[in-house]
Amino acid sequence: MEKDKRKEFIKEFAVAVNTIAKEKFLRETRPTTIGETIDGYKGFISDLGGGFLEIAENYNECIQIAKMNELIGDTKLKARIKDFSSSCINTYDKEKELDDVFGIEIVTATEFEKELLMLFNHLIFDIYKDKKYNKKNGYAAYHCMGNFSPERGKSQEEIKKIIDEAKTREYIYSKSEPNYDNKRKLVNIFPNLSEYISDSKNSKEFIGVLGEMTEYMEYTKTSIQNIPIIEFHFLTTQVEQEAIRGKASHANYKKINRKLIEEYFEQGRLIRGINAPWKFTGGINGLKLQDFYDTLIENWPFLKRDIVKKRDSGEETKEKNTISKFDILTASQFPFLRKYLEGKFEYSEEKKDEKWGLLKGLIIANKINTNEKNPHSAEDELINKIDKIWSNEDKSSTRGGI
Repeated sequence: MEKDKRKEFIKEFAVAVNTIAKEKFLRETRPTTIGETIDGYKGFISDLGGGFLEIAENYNECIQIAKMNELIGDTKLKARIKDFSSSCINTYDKEKELDDVFGIEIVTATEFEKELLMLFNHLIFDIYKDKKYNKKNGYAAYHCMGNFSPERGKSQEEIKKIIDEAKTREYIYSKSEPNYDNKRKLVNIFPNLSEYISDSKNSKEFIGVLGEMTEYMEYTKTSIQNIPIIEFHFLTTQVEQEAIRGKASHANYKKINRKLIEEYFEQGRLIRGINAPWKFTGGINGLKLQDFYDTLIENWPFLKRDIVKKRDSGEETKEKNTISKFDILTASQFPFLRKYLEGKFEYSEEKKDEKWGLLKGLIIANKINTNEKNPHSAEDELINKIDKIWSNEDKSSTRGGI
């Protein structure tokens, strides 16, 4: 079943990216060039990015419904679109399948609330891949992905059956351990919900609110044409802190070139969408674009001291102006991003190809590849071109145009 789903996804991806032949991505003929891979991601994200963000927005509204009905308390939603650098390196260097470009992270105060929203996912997605993590570094979370398929009218008996029968692999390994595959087992996904729903008084209200939430998502299905596979992470606030600042930090378990990242930050070469992800946060007022410095701290906590220094010195304002220009340049290619940017801009189709050429050059010049012997070997001239395009765009940006 999982294999068939993946084949279907690759087929859909090939159709969406009509500028690149399917066999190039599957490497049936020759390896794709980095430029071809970047063009492929442009088509991929163009086709599916809007649908992803609409799913994220409506999912956020469902969280507000659960809050208003006091089923859950303080809960955060974060949506992420992988940057070109990370996505292209995964595909070009590692031949990784394209199923984690779009991600949503749900952070709850308690395990019970986490399980409740995990169950919600099982009602609106056809889950075909999931894992329960319980790592030695403190990372305890549930990951899943599947096809969007909301269903209404789940009875108490049906939901109880889902809760009682749902099992997945528990990954209790640390990546540093040898033979970690032997240390995984099947476990229940909903230990807390099993006990809660056994009380019929609890379950009646519980089922009613879930019905309202799934109904909300069902209407979403009729309004979106292209919906991508979405990778979901569910974790508690305590685990989130470990994942940002503790032993489970992204910077600790990933192979990170810390010196290069620090250099890029100092030079202003960390760019949203190029080598750092687009991240959005949900709340009572909807989905908002996350402050770029907060995104950098989440990805690379060791940058926090340098970021605080820039803020204290007043450099942040200048830096934010540059970040904003990059955001506007990227949004000129991807219309679904535009409503999340501050200010109103008129996006002209004039010189659109030239602007994409600049973005493509920036991706190549600023990609973060820890396996690259000489990370500065890319054309430095591309960086110099930034000043030229800004000098031209500055004239129109004062009128709100790009």
